Amino acid sequence: MTKATTEQDLYIKIKEAFNSANWEFREIEDKKVIEAEFEAHHAKVPLHAQSFEELMAISVISRLSFSILPKSMRSALDALMRTNITLNLGNFEANPVSGEVYFRITNVFPDYNFNPDIVTSLVRVAIVEMDRVTPFLSELNKNPNQPIAQLLERKDLLPEFENEGS
Repeated sequence: MTKATTEQDLYIKIKEAFNSANWEFREIEDKKVIEAEFEAHHAKVPLHAQSFEELMAISVISRLSFSILPKSMRSALDALMRTNITLNLGNFEANPVSGEVYFRITNVFPDYNFNPDIVTSLVRVAIVEMDRVTPFLSELNKNPNQPIAQLLERKDLLPEFENEGS
């Protein structure tokens, strides 16, 4: 397999996964990036997926739908750090200059024969995790001086899950 073919293959795998899930997306071809927006429980979640051929990796990054205010950045960074400690996959990042918050999840593949379900799983995790922290970060934008530990324990900011058995 030539380098040009393998580069195209990994990017094509991302597009195939999005197509198989019937997700709308835009291609940024010169960067091997797919951009999309997903309607989640709390907000619309912008997302992009990118292939890194030399690493045999795909990275999926979701972005908070609003910016963290400068007055709230310290509290938001504290909340994100505390949240990262609880995660098994992926991590939250923030740009303290722009106020943007990201969730990044990456998978390195041993070969090009992987199941597209892996890509859709990466996308779903990125959406769910960003949607989960959205109301907490919104609360911090309103009041950065509240106790972070108590804020993160609030259950009223999380969506209720319907039990299929009831």
